[in-house]
Amino acid sequence: MNLTNIKYLYDLIDQDKLVFFTIYDSKGSTMRDQCNDSYTVSDAKNDLEQFLEYNSGVFRVEFRRTKGNSPTTKTFSYTIDNQKEAQRETPMGNAFAGSDQSGVIASKDTEISTLRNQILADSIANMNKLHEMQMEMLRKDLKSGDGDNAALMQAGITALTGMFGGGQSVGVSGIGALDVADEVLTTNNNTMTDTNKKINASVVMLMKNDLDFAKHIHALAMLSENNIMIYKMAIQKLNDL
Repeated sequence: MNLTNIKYLYDLIDQDKLVFFTIYDSKGSTMRDQCNDSYTVSDAKNDLEQFLEYNSGVFRVEFRRTKGNSPTTKTFSYTIDNQKEAQRETPMGNAFAGSDQSGVIASKDTEISTLRNQILADSIANMNKLHEMQMEMLRKDLKSGDGDNAALMQAGITALTGMFGGGQSVGVSGIGALDVADEVLTTNNNTMTDTNKKINASVVMLMKNDLDFAKHIHALAMLSENNIMIYKMAIQKLNDL
C-alpha cells in the first residue's frame, strides 16, 4: 500500500481547487464528507486540517470536482497515515521536553539536598547550644567550697562532657555507671569514701537516663531551699516506691 504525504494533499487543493472530498477509515467507512459548495480553497484546507488534528490512523482521502458523489463520479484517491506523520513532526520537541523535565527534577533534587543539609546543621548547632547551657547550669548548681562537692561537680561535668561531646572517659552511646565512677571519681590522688562514690555513681546514671537531669536536680534543690515541706513529701514519695 502506497502512502501519500499529507502536505501533498494541501498542495493539491491549492493547485487544482479541489474543495470537495470524502475521508474513509481503513475499513472503508465514511469518516467525513465535505460537500459544502460554498467552501473556498482555504475552507477546504482548514476542514481537512481540523479532521487530521483530532483523528489519527490510516485514512483514504478521495477528492472530486463536484459536490455530488456517485459511483460514476471521477475521484482522486490517496492513502495517508496520520499517526506516523504526527510522530515524525514532533520527535525533537519530545526530546527537548524530556530534557527540560530532567533538568527541573535535577534542580529540585539539589534544592532538597541543600535544605536537608541546612536543617541538619541547624539541629546540631541547637543541640550543642543546649548542651553548653546544661553544663553551665551544672557548674552553678554543684559549685561549693566543700571538697566532696567540688569533686562531685567535676565528676558530673566529666560525665556530661562524655555524653554530649564524646569524651575519652565516657562514650557517646552511654556510661558504664559504677565502673566509670570508680575510674573518674578520684581527686588529689585520694580515693573518695564509699558514700561519695555512691552519690557520684548515681549522678552519672541519672545523667545517662535523664536528658533533663540538670533541670530536674536544680528544681529539687530549689524546692529544698524554698519549700522544705514539699521537698520532704517528694522524698517520702520516693521512699515509698
